[in-house]
Parts: sequence; structure tokens; C-alpha cells
Amino acid sequence: MSCLEVKNLSKIFGQDMALEQVSLHIDKNKAVGLLGANGAGKSTLIKCILGLVNPDSGSINTDEPPAYLAELAQLPASLSALDLLTYKCRSSNYPSSAAKDSLNEFGLPDKAQNKPIRTYSKGMRQRASLALTLCNHPRLILLDEPMSGLDALGRAETLATLKHRKKQGAAILMSSHIVSDMVQLCDRILIMAHGKICENITLVTHSLHEVKILEEKLKHWTESAQ
Repeated sequence: MSCLEVKNLSKIFGQDMALEQVSLHIDKNKAVGLLGANGAGKSTLIKCILGLVNPDSGSINTDEPPAYLAELAQLPASLSALDLLTYKCRSSNYPSSAAKDSLNEFGLPDKAQNKPIRTYSKGMRQRASLALTLCNHPRLILLDEPMSGLDALGRAETLATLKHRKKQGAAILMSSHIVSDMVQLCDRILIMAHGKICENITLVTHSLHEVKILEEKLKHWTESAQ
């Protein structure tokens, strides 16, 4: 069952073709990675899926509004993470207990959960942002650089949690420059350049060998765009 289906999406800004005939789909229990240099079209594609940019042609179908984590998510500094998540759960008719469950799931320490977010380190803010995005268990998840600010342990824990969410039925679209993280999580990788999907690669071994292959392909398409 497809949670997200994009067909022949195109977008022009002035004289620049930001997206050209882009198509993709993501089924439940699957994760798809977006790779590409700056300006490849990844951000425009995500904004179109979110409804923030209107495409000039093509269609986007989702079975529910997506949850979205921006690369530089801004959280209210005076609130605690627990207060923020509790508010979101209540406003979306989700059990308030899910707030603490989500914070624990993403490894925000108990002693920090009731403290103002302004006191958090960058890594703690990222954990809180991930927990906020996913506390109501969305079925379609869009992630832009979700490992930003996390140390090696935080990245491993976050990947494990995202894999678990995928197993529970979520569909994930993840944009990142960390190829090794994407290989661990994703079932397919789409490489974008010139506003097009230039490669659609199914991962088999999720190994270092596939990381190296993707890095070489990314280098090729990045150089071709210059």
C-alpha cells in the first residue's frame, strides 16, 4: 500500500527548472533516501509534498498529512520538551502519556525533560525535535538531516528507533548527506541532480560496499551538475 505517490512533478522558478518530471512512491514499512548536492531539487520536492510550494504540473497523493522534521527545527526556548510534547499530543487527540514515551524512545534524559529547552545542548534539541515530530506515531514521515547535532551513539539510537517505526508500518522519506546512515535505514536511494531523479537504487546488503557505490554515484552526478 502506497503512503506517498508523486507522479511527474515539475516546478519552474523563473528560468530555472527546479523539478522535472519527478516520480516516486513509498509504501508502508519502507524508507526511501534522497541524495543530491545543494540545488539538486530535494528541498523543492519536500516543500511540494508538504504543500508549501505548488508544482506547475504533476500530482501528489498521500494517505494522511506527513509529519516533517526540518534540518534546523526551532523549538520554543522557554518550554520544556515534556510540556511541548504533551501539548501536541492533547491537541491531536493522542494520549498525553505518549509525550514521555516518545522522549524516552529518542533518549532525552529524564532530568532534562522538564527543563527549559534553552538549556539543552544541540544534540538534546535534536532528540527533542525527533520526539516531537513522531510522538503521535504518524504513518508518513519526512526527515531533513535528522542526525544533525547527534553524536555517534545518538545517531545509532535514532537509526534503531526509526527502523522500529518503519517496522510498525511507517513510511519514511529521508534527506541526508550522511550516506552511511541512509544505507542502514533505507530500502531504496534516489539520487537527484538537475531537478531530476537520476538514479533509483535498491539496497540489498546495507553494507559498506553499498555506501562506497552510492558515494561514487553521488560524486558523479554532483560533478555533472557543475
